[in-house]
Amino acid sequence: MKTKIFLFILIFPFVVFGQSQTIYSLYSCYDSAINNYPNFSQIEFNRAIYELNEKNIASQHYPTLNLSGQASWQSEVTKVSFANNIPGVNIEELNKDWYKVNLDIEQMIYDGGLVSNQKKVEEANLEISNQKLMVEVYQLKQNINQLFFNIVYLNKTKEILNVLKSNLEVRYDQASKSYENGILLKSDLDAISVEINNTKQKNIELNSDIEGLIGSLNEICGLEIKNPDQLQLPDIKPDNYDFQNNRPEYQLLSLQQNKVRSLKELSNVKRKPHFVAFGQMGYGRPGYNMLDNNFTDYYMFGVRMRWNIWDWGKVKREKQVFDIQNNIINTQKETFEQGLRADLDKKVSDIRKYEQLIENDLVIVGLQKNVVKTASNQMDNGTITTTNYLIEVNKRVKSELNLEAHKLQLIFANLQYLTAIGNN
Repeated sequence: MKTKIFLFILIFPFVVFGQSQTIYSLYSCYDSAINNYPNFSQIEFNRAIYELNEKNIASQHYPTLNLSGQASWQSEVTKVSFANNIPGVNIEELNKDWYKVNLDIEQMIYDGGLVSNQKKVEEANLEISNQKLMVEVYQLKQNINQLFFNIVYLNKTKEILNVLKSNLEVRYDQASKSYENGILLKSDLDAISVEINNTKQKNIELNSDIEGLIGSLNEICGLEIKNPDQLQLPDIKPDNYDFQNNRPEYQLLSLQQNKVRSLKELSNVKRKPHFVAFGQMGYGRPGYNMLDNNFTDYYMFGVRMRWNIWDWGKVKREKQVFDIQNNIINTQKETFEQGLRADLDKKVSDIRKYEQLIENDLVIVGLQKNVVKTASNQMDNGTITTTNYLIEVNKRVKSELNLEAHKLQLIFANLQYLTAIGNN
């Protein structure tokens, strides 16, 4: 038994430390969020609707069969009374009750391109429906960007505050000895203690905010992220800042134009002649021989042409409407690109700004560390008060927070640039 306990003690640390936590990149969060997005299943639904509609359109090339029946009684029937005056000729008067059952068959021979153009319209509808979903996914990624970077920034802030808290606790122990030796006052100790507790309070707020943001990210992505250390910052740097426009909203406008063009082509073929083969089989009284008063079967077949040679300008006006709709979409695309160019100019300006701020932050942090080191020595020698020392410490913490914030803002600005042009 003792041997087993001893072995467990030896093995347990390796078991614990061997369990590495899962790391999540921003892009893995994207993928998980898309898979977890309920609306994304609409792609399958859109495809199912398209296939059903396409089959309905294709069925116009299949033969149509219509069964009809009729029973009627009429007040007068056709008579050939003069024929009865001819010797040897006796034509029986037709009955006034008529009956017939007909099976009519039609087969499209040439539709002028109607079916093929209807299929193009249906394909355009499918692409538009799917692209609308891509616009939703774009907004979803924007939401994830905000959550992801807020978590990383707050966690970095917490790390800096924890370092500050550790330094203050060490300084408090040193100050306690100085107080015991009569070099410092009790109020100096209290000032450091207040600063330690302020740091603890800020940590409580940060932990709560981080927990809430991680909860939101997990809900959207369907993940089980436990702590912010599992998030891995992306290495993002655009190759260039030349204008590009791959935004899903812009692509949606282009697809809507494709549909307008397809509708215009469909409108054109409406005026073309259509040729249909037809046939009829029937049984009734009378048949095609109107002078036969007996029940009989009958049939006929042939080719029929349908051609709307005059529509009072209806198709012409439809095409004018489609041209106007196309012009409207063109103005929407121009407006979108104008707004995008303005937005990209601002984003590039922000990127340049953060690059310069980081360079300056590095200088400030280095200088402030020297100032704090000098202030620490001066406090030990009693030449400055603890309050003055804490002021310099807070300045150093602020400079470090600014540096980390600007680093994250630079990464985020590059990410937002790529997202804005639709390359993320």
